[in-house]
Amino acid sequence: MLHGPAERAVNWDDLLDALEGNGAFCDCEVVLNIEDGPLTWSDESPSVDRGNLWLLPPGFTAGPETTTTKVIVLRTDVGRNTHTKDGEWLIPAPANAKPRKRVRRLVHFFVGVETGLPSEVGVVRDVEPISIARFAHMIANATIPELRDFDRRVASFMLGRIAACPDGTPVGTDIADRVGISSKHQELTVHRVVLRW
Repeated sequence: MLHGPAERAVNWDDLLDALEGNGAFCDCEVVLNIEDGPLTWSDESPSVDRGNLWLLPPGFTAGPETTTTKVIVLRTDVGRNTHTKDGEWLIPAPANAKPRKRVRRLVHFFVGVETGLPSEVGVVRDVEPISIARFAHMIANATIPELRDFDRRVASFMLGRIAACPDGTPVGTDIADRVGISSKHQELTVHRVVLRW
């Protein structure tokens, strides 16, 4: 007789994280990717340079003062593990941030500027032009502790990643390993996502 997670006192969210951490994103992937042996996952957070919480590329500079006409917002009909309010502005979480509600461990997340809650997916929205400096000031002065170190460099980097995205484009955020000719570092990314319904 097979027993489910509840009968064995296994936390479903932890089991899901372990399965996804071992390549089991859907039922067919379980058979293809799970090797013999125990399922594992790590609670360890990477050590993060206090001066580079958003893992900007080495040597990244914000450049001259510019404006943006794009922000990332939550749309409740897009994605899963979206705990913020509909229309709330989203900012990629700094690398050391812990989500206040559950998101998958393999996915980095956005933080809602009003609620501080996480979302795995956001949507690009056109807005009235706003200066990068003013945008950064608004985010840093929100009441969300994880965002207090947000500055013009981070805003410039993040908004530069969505500048060419059309209104309504779904985006995600992740931490990627970058390997160069003489260096290796982790970098925060903001990228388009394809949603499966």
